[in-house]
This record gives sequence, structure tokens and C-alpha cells, in this order.
Amino acid sequence: MPTLTTEDLDIAYTDGGPRDGQPVLLIHGWPDDASTWDAVRPALHDAGLRTIVPTLRGFGATRFRGDAPRTGNSAILAMDAIALMDGLGIERFMVAGHDWGSNTAEALAVGWPDRVERIAMLATPPRLGGMPTPPFEQAQRQWYHWFMATGRGAQAVRDDRRGFAHLHWVNWAPRGWFDEETFARVAVSFANPDWVDVTLHSYRARWGEAEPDPRSAWLEQKVKATKSLSLPTLYFQGERDGVNPPSAAESVPAKFTGPFAVVSLSGVGHFPQREAPNRVAPHLVRLFTGDPTTLSADTERTMTMNKVKPWIAGLAVVGAVAATAFGAAQARTAASPLSLVATFDHQVTGVAVTEDGRRFVNFPRWTDDAPVSVAEVMKDGTTRPYPDAEWNSWRNARASELSVADHFVCVQSIVPDGHGHLWVLDPGAPGNEKILEGAPKLVRIDLATNRVSKVIPVPGDVALQGTYLNDIRFSPDGKTGYITDSGTRGAIIVVDLESGESHRTLDGHVSTQVDKTVKVLLDGKPLVRPDGRQPAFSADGIALSNDGKTLYYQALTGKTLYSIDTAKLRKDVSETDRASAVKTVAQTHVADGLWMARSGTLYLTSPTDYSITRLVGNRVEPVVSDKRLRWPDTFSEGPDGRLYVTASHIQDTNWFVPSAPPSIRTELFVFSPKTK
Repeated sequence: MPTLTTEDLDIAYTDGGPRDGQPVLLIHGWPDDASTWDAVRPALHDAGLRTIVPTLRGFGATRFRGDAPRTGNSAILAMDAIALMDGLGIERFMVAGHDWGSNTAEALAVGWPDRVERIAMLATPPRLGGMPTPPFEQAQRQWYHWFMATGRGAQAVRDDRRGFAHLHWVNWAPRGWFDEETFARVAVSFANPDWVDVTLHSYRARWGEAEPDPRSAWLEQKVKATKSLSLPTLYFQGERDGVNPPSAAESVPAKFTGPFAVVSLSGVGHFPQREAPNRVAPHLVRLFTGDPTTLSADTERTMTMNKVKPWIAGLAVVGAVAATAFGAAQARTAASPLSLVATFDHQVTGVAVTEDGRRFVNFPRWTDDAPVSVAEVMKDGTTRPYPDAEWNSWRNARASELSVADHFVCVQSIVPDGHGHLWVLDPGAPGNEKILEGAPKLVRIDLATNRVSKVIPVPGDVALQGTYLNDIRFSPDGKTGYITDSGTRGAIIVVDLESGESHRTLDGHVSTQVDKTVKVLLDGKPLVRPDGRQPAFSADGIALSNDGKTLYYQALTGKTLYSIDTAKLRKDVSETDRASAVKTVAQTHVADGLWMARSGTLYLTSPTDYSITRLVGNRVEPVVSDKRLRWPDTFSEGPDGRLYVTASHIQDTNWFVPSAPPSIRTELFVFSPKTK
């Protein structure tokens, strides 16, 4: 079983079904494990659905990392689920949850309504609006909640966790519903060293006998404040459920204002997906592959999932939901166009894709001493140092031992020139601070031999102290490079790639400088360092027209896109003539990376709203918006026309979050741009 590492956990999970299928997250309950869905998943796969089945924290092979608190409230379980889906590159998905998983599904729908499309809740009612003290009869069924709130009860669970769990399997469903071999296999999951602590916290926290995990308090409060949900939902009720009988679910329909139905299963107890998988699976398929947008006031006649009469009992719901089964392909159309290519344990900025489809990334030394500066991304998502380990062996910690002239120091950008080379742009300024003498350079690597074939130093009168060489583009003939200086005094640096000579242009010109009127906002709040400083980056994004005649550029801390005729950037042109040749192209937004596609469309990253836009005339329009794009940084175009983009998570670094670790997890994504 694979695992995915998050900040707190190594999450064990299974991932099955067609890879391009609409994703369905299946969440198990207590006392159970992920195998609870084994008999249901084949039907979902046959319907074209992809299933992701995690093992919850405290269960089975999922393990805590370090000293993270052993908490188990529903909101923190939902946050674990989001971390897993983020790690798998899945933006939008549907959820089926049993028991603990039912309330986790509910919390996901409340906390991430833009990502969760439909939910199925099995055997445990929602907690929307808060949890009142249950009637005495129901409290009696939930005796174990109160038992675990006491010291002696907690010790009894520690002393015999298996016996405690077995009692509930016996009491919560009709006698004889399971065999002891099945329980024994599941009980292995309860041997997890943190199972008891997570269990105790889960039940104590729901009644206020323990505080929820502090990181999830916002979501717990949001669930309590939310009175109803409107997304398509099925609620599964076993008529012989020994802990949550039908009487405990009488108020459930009132908590859903959208398409909703109750599936009431005769002869079934608290574990419907185990007890009656052949009866549960068809309902899930129809929920997850149907089209609830077709619902209308005519739903009584068609017996679809009903907004007017919010529940349908027994097997009649088979006909009710069947009317909406239009197939999984239609459901997939709402998925994000963004696909995850790879994740990294260090901050990534640049990406380069060559004409034959090879992919490369780079890691600047901004907040950590990254062990690799330039890497090739292999087909399985792993990386290897490029062109070799020696060029990548320089470290901050060994700065006095290794030459900066023939090692990568702080690589910011990597770009292929279309002539068989990958160029590496090294500002030579670790931490985006002081330039190390002799470190700024351009390094050319021959892609056929994977060897460095040329090094062009950028001298001190061009890479001034305070300069930060940011990104580069190459003329179609491969003879000239254009570099943005995003440092203290912005400029466009022009490099003759044959002679190695370089010169500064538009040095200090308003078009290459920070726009002091621009405030960088994220989620409506200023992005600031602890000392109050906002990001202040001069000329940053750069793109070249396909004929090489027009250069486009923009300051990151700015909202104006400029252009200039590249003929005006020659060394023999006066700065006065150059300045008069600068044109305002469009008013845009805070942008980091620019890319001129082979189609002639100019794309821009929009970090402040997790988006990518494109230039249309003198305005920009959205192309992709996805919360996973935490600071979309740099583009590159693949041979198939797809665009690759890095998410460098600048807002998550310890520049802006002092408690953040030096190394942060980042991603590489790819998408197919829509044609105009």
C-alpha cells in the first residue's frame, strides 16, 4: 500500500480505477479500516470512477510524523483528507464516508465547498449546527462515548482495545453479520500505537471534554455555524442499526436543501458497505455519475433525487436515483484542468520542457540549503541532479570550500534555447540577498551529451550588488539572451551568447521598477513579512514574441505589462531612444511568470488569486483557477502544446510565516490551455 507524506502523517492509501475517472474519496469509520470499501470499489471502477481510500490517522499503516498531537476530531480528519488529495494533485472530488467518515465528508463539504461536488453519508448523522445532548434513549446507545470520557474507561480501552471494538461489531448490527476471521483482519489496524489516543480524543472532543486540534478549530466552528448544505447528498440508514437507528436520523433531511435522498436498508445494521455492498454500490454509482442539474419541479413524476420531498425510503430509491444516471463522463467535465506532475520537498521556481519532452526544474537557495539546484524530472516523478552531482554540490554550509564559478549557487531559472541546449541562470545570491563575487552566470548544457558546454559570467558592472537575475528568453537564432533584473534597481540585461558580453538596458526606467502603489494581497490580506515589508520585486516576468522582435516584461510588484522592440535593446542605442520605444501593453495584475506560447498567446501567472491568465488585446482573461496554485511561478511549453507551471509557495515560506520550516513542499503542474 503506498503512502503519502504530509506535514503530520505518512498516510497509507489505495488508488484504484481508471486514472482519468472522476475521483471519489472513500473514508472509513470506527472501529473499522479501509478494507470496509473493498466490496464496493469494483462497481465504482466499472462505472468509470477513480477511488482514493485512505487509512485514517491512528489506524493501520498510517503513522504520525514526529510529535504531532494525536488528535481525532472530524475537522482534523477532513484536513488530513485535503492534504492527501492535494498531494495526489486532485482538486475536485466526491466523497462517501461511513461513521467517522460520514462526519469527515460533511466537514469537507463545509470547509471546501469549491472542491467537494457530492457526498454520501453512511450510518452517522451530520453535525451541522452543533451537537445537542441526545435524548436519554440515544445517550444509552452511545454509552461508550461517556465511558471513554472517564479515566477508568480510557484505561479499559487501553487494556483491551480489541475486545472493546469487537463488542461494537456485535451490538451495532444483526447477529451473525460478520465472521471472526474478517474481524481479526480488521483488528490488526487497531494495533496502531496511536489508535487509542486518537479514539479517545475523537469522542471526548465532540462533547467538549477535550479541545479539538487547534489547527482545525476554524473548521469545527464553521460546521457548527452551518445549518444546511446544498450539494447533492445521499444518506444511508440501516433499519437495524444498533447505535444510530432511524429515530436518530429523523432531523437529517432538514439539513439538506439541494438534491437529497435517504436510502433506507431493511435488515442492515451500522455497517451497510460491509453488510450489503451489492445494495449500497448501485446507489453510490448513481449518485456519483448522475447529473443533479437536471432536477426540476417535475421531480415527483420522474422520481429523481427530490428537493421537494427530501427523502425516499427503502428500495424505491433505486428507481429514484436511476433516472439521473447519465454516465461518469459528463461528471468529469467539472474537474480542474490542472494535473499534478511531481511534488518536491524544497522550493521550486523554474521549469523547462525540451522539444523531445524532457522536463527539468530548479531549486533556488532562498530559505533552505537545497541539496540540488537543477534536476531532471523522470517519468515516475522522481528527480536526478542535472547535469551531474558535481555541478549541484555547492552548499551554503560549504561556501568557502567550493568555487562559485563552476558550481550552481542559487539557480533561479532554466530555459531551453530551441537549439539543443538547456541554459541555467544563476544569480549567485543565496537568500535573494548579497551576490557572491563571481557567482552570477549563465551555464549552457548540451542536452545530447548532458555536459556543460559553456559558462558565461555576468560581470560586476552588469550584475550590480543588489541585482537579482530572474528569468531569461532567447532570440530565435539562439544568439541573444534577454534577462530581467528583479533586484533593487530593475533592468533588462542583454547577453551576446557568442561573445559572452552583456550590458544593462532600461536601468532604472519606470517600466522595470517596483510600482509603489501596488499592494500584494492574498485572500484579501496584505502579504507581509514580520517586519511589515511587502514583496518588492522589479522586472520579473519576461516573454519574447515568436519572431523575436518584441520583448514583453513586467515587474512582479506591479500591474502593468510593457513591451519594447528588441532592436532598441542593442548596445549602440541610447537610453533616451530606448525609453521612448517602451510601450504599455495592458493593465494586468500582480504577475510572476510570463510565457509566449507557440500559438502566439501570452500567458501570465496570477499568484494573488491562484490563477493563470492570458492576454487578449489590451486586457487579460482567466484560463485556470485552482487553489493548488500556491504562487504559480514559471511556465514552460511541452511538445504537445501543454503548459507546465510551478507552484513555488512563496507565501508559505518563513519569509512570511516565521513558524514555517526552512524547506517547504512545492509542486509542478501541467494543463492544456483552451484555444480562443
